[in-house]
Formats: sequence, C-alpha cells, structure tokens
Amino acid sequence: MRFFLTRQKNRFSQENRSSPMIWLDSRNVGRVGGTGVATYARGVQECLLALGFQTRFLWDHGPGRSEIPAGGTIRRIARFIKALVPIRRIAMAQDRRSTVTYPFVPDLYRIAHIHFKTCRYLLRLWGEAVPDIMFWTYPLAARVQNTVNVVVIHDLIPLTHPELTGIRPDVLQQLLLRLVTRMDVVVTVSETVRQQIVDRLDVPADKVINLYQLAGVSQHEREQLVDAPQVAPRDCFICIGRVEKRKNIERLVEAHARSGTGRPLVLVGPDGDDMPDFTARTPQQQIIRVPWCSRASLLRALADAHALLFPSLAEGFGLPIIEAMSLGIPVLTSRGGATEEVAGNAAILVDPHDVRDIARGIMFLDNMTAGTQAWDNLRRAGLQQVEKFSFSAQAKRLAGFYAYLCSRFPHLPLPL
Repeated sequence: MRFFLTRQKNRFSQENRSSPMIWLDSRNVGRVGGTGVATYARGVQECLLALGFQTRFLWDHGPGRSEIPAGGTIRRIARFIKALVPIRRIAMAQDRRSTVTYPFVPDLYRIAHIHFKTCRYLLRLWGEAVPDIMFWTYPLAARVQNTVNVVVIHDLIPLTHPELTGIRPDVLQQLLLRLVTRMDVVVTVSETVRQQIVDRLDVPADKVINLYQLAGVSQHEREQLVDAPQVAPRDCFICIGRVEKRKNIERLVEAHARSGTGRPLVLVGPDGDDMPDFTARTPQQQIIRVPWCSRASLLRALADAHALLFPSLAEGFGLPIIEAMSLGIPVLTSRGGATEEVAGNAAILVDPHDVRDIARGIMFLDNMTAGTQAWDNLRRAGLQQVEKFSFSAQAKRLAGFYAYLCSRFPHLPLPL
C-alpha cells in the first residue's frame, strides 16, 4: 500500500510541475575544494537550468555545512548497523540560508558504500516525492526507487591500467557490473571510455551514451584571473593535475631535462597516492611545485604559460587540454585514447611511454614563437576544438539526451 500511495503522490506532483525535475548527487560538490567530478556536476546543472529543467542536489549533509566526519569507534559501529538496512528514506529539508528545500539522506554516501561492501547490493532510496530523473554524476552504490536512474562512469582506469591507481580493480568491477545492470542508462564523457564500458562490462551499446562534458574557461573566470595572485613565472611550461604516476610525471621531468629548454616546468596540483620523483635531473633544470592554488591563480598560470604539457598515461577526458586551448595556449598531450580524442588535431601528440618523443615535442614547442605561422595554426585549431565542449554544445547534447530518455521512458514529462 505504501508503494502504491508513493507512486500516486509522485504522479500528482509530476502532473503539476512546471518543468521536469532532475536530481544530482552532491557527493563531490559537497567536498571541500571540489574535484574534477564536482566541476562536471556543476556544468551539468548549469546546462540543465538553461534548458528549463528544475534541479536539486541530493545531500548527505546540509548545503554549506562541513561534510560528516568519519568519526570514532561508536560512530563507525552505528554507521555499519545502519548500512545493514537495504533501504533508506529521502527526507525534504530546508536550507537554513533560504526557503529552498532539498532532498536529504543523512550520511548517505558512506552508508551506501558500506552497504555495498557488506551486502553487494545497491542501497535503495525511497521518498514521497522523487525526481523525474536521478542523475548520478559518479558511480555511487545507491539507486532511487520509482524514477529513472542515470549513472556517469568517467573512466575505467582501475580496470584498464590497474598499475596506475590504488583502487582495487576487482572491487570496482563488482560495483560497476551491479550499476550497469541496475541503472536505466549509463553516461560517459568520451567515445574512448564508452567503447571500454561496452566491451569490458558487456553493456548493450544503446544503453551507454557519450555526452562529453562542458569544458573551457568562462568569461567570468577570464575576468577574475587578471587580478589573481601569480603562482608561476610567465612563459613557463605547465602541467596541471595530481602529481602521481598516472600523470606520467617522471617521464615528463626526464623529457623536459633532455629537451634542453631554459623554461621552467611548473607542476600544479595536489600530491597523488604515490609520489613520483620530480626532482631536477640536471643542475640547469628548474622544477617548480605548486601543490595548491585558487582556481583563478591556476588559470592565470595557464594563461601566462608558453604551453601545457599533459602526456598522461590514462584519462577519461583530460579537462586541462580544453582549458588551455580555450585560453589560446598550445598543448602537448598523449597520442591514443581519450587525450587524442579530446585534443583532436589541435595539439602536439606524443607517445607517453617514449621519453625521447616527449622531449622532441617539448623542443618543438620551445622553439615556437608567438605570432608565427605554426603558433597561429596551433592556436586557431585549439580554439575551434574548444567549441565542441562549449556551453551551447553541451546544452544541445543534454537536450538530445533528454529526448532519448523520453523515447525510452514515455512517462517522462516533456520540457517546456
């Protein structure tokens, strides 16, 4: 009876809504400092709002409040006991800063993880009001009942390159197999990853949709970077991302030394789980480490750089590639996989496993002068490539995606 009444209430609320409602998980947007997935989630929300959809984030702690800490022994035991229950109720809470309400399940994401680790099932969520679509921006071990569930898988790096991460591939594969079975649609951010999902997880091709992602530097960000604190010297080579084995830091530093360039190499990003050796290989080589800076300072460093060096060993997308191109900065990145797909013909492509090839690419860029034909061609191609990931392009892809969902799930309301 409860299930029947819930469905009736959901139908009533949908019939009286002005536009479709889409929820997104807050797992990454709620973290201090944010992540690449947080940028992705905010970009999706921004495009959905522009298309006329209503959006809410599903919170496990109040918006603007600190994330719930892991806690001591008593809290861990209480969390484990809660995780044994296969279903959790979604409450509607009110933001203390406004009159806006938001869906809320206390400590949801940790409990869902423990539930899957213990029981090997997704945590089920139910509520008297659910969205038309639950858009999970990250592979989380939860599912909302009585609605369309969409999950985003950004990459399969722990499966395709297990030596590059500290994530156990067997555990992740169990979760992903459960998700692609139980979720209604799987979304990803490149054709490279889409094909990997189809092949490695045995998912029907028509169930996996590549939406790419909103990428680049907005006009507002361009205005902010002008006055941002400077964290890197002008005309340097810059590499952006976590300083870890997957980013190919050691080969990059070696290639930078071999190139003979006098430009410093600036490594911007937090430490990864492993600690690659980024010490200078020669007395003349200059390596500058910037573990953290504001988004505005990062973009200023990128805008002031001679070129971005991004010879990563594995990526699902490669956001810095498009950010550099949008600022008119030349890019060196890896041949093959998602990096070549995202960069197109607008970057210097190198074999990420060949130090000599990376060094040749750095030398080519080092000798390239702004204003020359080669420089202008690379810059122009980059600006054209950026258009594929612009706001208008991403909004168009999301609109087409919703039309696809409506064809598969006829009960979904049509947007205004």
